[in-house]
Amino acid sequence: MSTLADEGFLSDETEAVVEKVRDTHGPWLLELRTLNKLLVRSQYSLRVHRESARELVCAALYMRALTHCQAAVLLIERGMDASARAMIRCAMEALFHLGACAQDPAKALAFLDADEVQRKRRAEYFQQVQDSNLRRMVAGSKVTEIIADSQRRIEELDAHGVNVREMARLAGLEEMYLTGYAWLCGAVHSSARDLEQHFELGDTGEVRALVNEPAIADLGELCLTVGETMVLILQAVAPVFHLEVGDDCRAHLAHLHSLHGETAGAG
Repeated sequence: MSTLADEGFLSDETEAVVEKVRDTHGPWLLELRTLNKLLVRSQYSLRVHRESARELVCAALYMRALTHCQAAVLLIERGMDASARAMIRCAMEALFHLGACAQDPAKALAFLDADEVQRKRRAEYFQQVQDSNLRRMVAGSKVTEIIADSQRRIEELDAHGVNVREMARLAGLEEMYLTGYAWLCGAVHSSARDLEQHFELGDTGEVRALVNEPAIADLGELCLTVGETMVLILQAVAPVFHLEVGDDCRAHLAHLHSLHGETAGAG
């Protein structure tokens, strides 16, 4: 049996970590899994009109956001809190796009058109490589044609890039962007403050050791964040596909907040 010292988070020892996390955060994980079943069931009930850009985009964003939330739960169970935070941020970004596109069919079309802006930008990155071998490969490719084609399409569509904060505002979730989403950015960008968890400090603040162990305690905040994100994902898609999930969403949200209150009280 491999240990954390052998293979880190890929080791067999993580099975014991999962058991420990499930034991210490059982009510949280049960709620998240129950909520997940509701979202998965709703996913398979979607009736998508193939000629509706709004419905196609919203369905795809719903599935993408839900998958990120499921990945976050798996990471939480393994005590991989930084990776879980990064994944929840990905889920939130998909949620912002989903909410904006659900609110306005025109925004769904603009979201699709924005892909041409990204396509052109990615192609331009290739032209900036400095390695001689890579430059020869780029020169022999169709990068120039791709850039020209994207520029033509951008002008035809009057396409513009997507701004995440603007999408969050249109979705009615700007406060979430300014709070939870901003909090999760540290894990994504490996900011200096977020890296503090890898240091064991002495009484006077000196670094005593490097740490990369599973986080087992204090996972309630992460569970609450991913749970709230899941509820908002379902609430965002519901009007598009006429899902009757309002009572379920309110019940799950109330239970999440009840669990958070119990955790805070215990702390």
